[in-house]
Amino acid sequence: MLILVFFFLAVIDVEGRLEIAQALADEAEVIARNTPTKDEVDLVGDADDHDPEFMSQSVYDKLPGSTNSTPRRPKKVHRRKSMPILHEHFEAGSNIRQLRAHKDTVTALDFDAPFGTMVTAALDDTVKVWDLNAGRCIGILNGHTASVRTLQVEDNILATGSADATVRLWDLSRSSYDPHGNSYGKDEDEDEDAIAFENPNDQPIDPPEDSMNDCELYTLQAHVDEVTALHFRGDVLVSGSADKTIRHWDLEKGRCVQTLDVMWAAAQASATANMDGGWRPTGRASSSSADFVGALQVFESALACGTADGMVRLWDLRSGQVHRSLVGHTGAVTCLQFDDVHLVTGSLDRSVRIWDLRTGAIFDAYAYDNPITSMMFDTRRIVSAAGEDVVKVYDKVEGRQWDCGAGITEEGKNPGVVEHVRVRDGYLVEGRRDGIIGVWTC
Repeated sequence: MLILVFFFLAVIDVEGRLEIAQALADEAEVIARNTPTKDEVDLVGDADDHDPEFMSQSVYDKLPGSTNSTPRRPKKVHRRKSMPILHEHFEAGSNIRQLRAHKDTVTALDFDAPFGTMVTAALDDTVKVWDLNAGRCIGILNGHTASVRTLQVEDNILATGSADATVRLWDLSRSSYDPHGNSYGKDEDEDEDAIAFENPNDQPIDPPEDSMNDCELYTLQAHVDEVTALHFRGDVLVSGSADKTIRHWDLEKGRCVQTLDVMWAAAQASATANMDGGWRPTGRASSSSADFVGALQVFESALACGTADGMVRLWDLRSGQVHRSLVGHTGAVTCLQFDDVHLVTGSLDRSVRIWDLRTGAIFDAYAYDNPITSMMFDTRRIVSAAGEDVVKVYDKVEGRQWDCGAGITEEGKNPGVVEHVRVRDGYLVEGRRDGIIGVWTC
């Protein structure tokens, strides 16, 4: 009898637990139906919010010349679930795609994210916007009267610096390109998350002529010679020019708020060191083809600048003074990038140097056979263009160097020399002297 009582109690307990579990499941289903997915949140966020770390609301809604009576709403950006990390499943050095982008040497390129939006410029005086997922040119930016020498793209905002001595700002979200439309022969019902590794029939497709007509925001004019370097973050943009000045721009007001005279800074440093003359009379190499201002990066009030005298100067924008000068390169500095600990620089002296920002001392250095024309690093890799048909890759985690590019995968075809490189999360894009763009995993 006692056994039966325990049996019935156990049955009742099990039934009770089942009822509770069912109730919880029903409640979870209701919550799931009423909770937006991550993609839905991303889409809503893209339409209504902006990353405060990148560009303030004032730049979007109060740009000079914008119409206040018609508030702008950025277009929704279609987030792809898997593509940003898809390349990580390929073997390092794999070619994702190759684009015949220009008819002449690529002078600048940048992209916002793996399989995202890329912008390229070349000596053929064209600036093109690309959908890296589909491998298609989605528009051409018209406005500059000479070739673009430097550019940067972050999210939808693009800055271009040209040999016409101007800097132009563009909002790529204003493009009329429809990635899911039928402009390129795609079916309306095609999966929006599909990955297009090749163009249809492997043929180049001309973009709509007016797809970028509404993208230009405004033009910054103050330099009197070609703009060779620029960088922006938040409301601050800096540009370097062959006129031997660095201009500090307030993007909220759309005007130059400070001019830094590099020659003056060099003269001051020379006077302090009791040296004769002001511009590196130390015999350091200087090439006539080197840009006077080769590279810039800004973060809040901190500015790093590399110039043709081989010097790397760290400026304080609040005072307009050089805070520290890094001496080590014997040729023009062509590229630089810093994080919270290190500054990495590339030079025509055929070296890449890693500096400790806390002490100003050289932490490490790498020598190559040819001058360095472009360099960038992500969390794991430092990639460099060093006058060859491959990209030089240094893996900081494994401590090894290796080559990535067409010079290895296309033996016997004599691919063009790589002039510019960009890398994000192991997704590498390189531009060559023959106008071809290569996309790789590294």
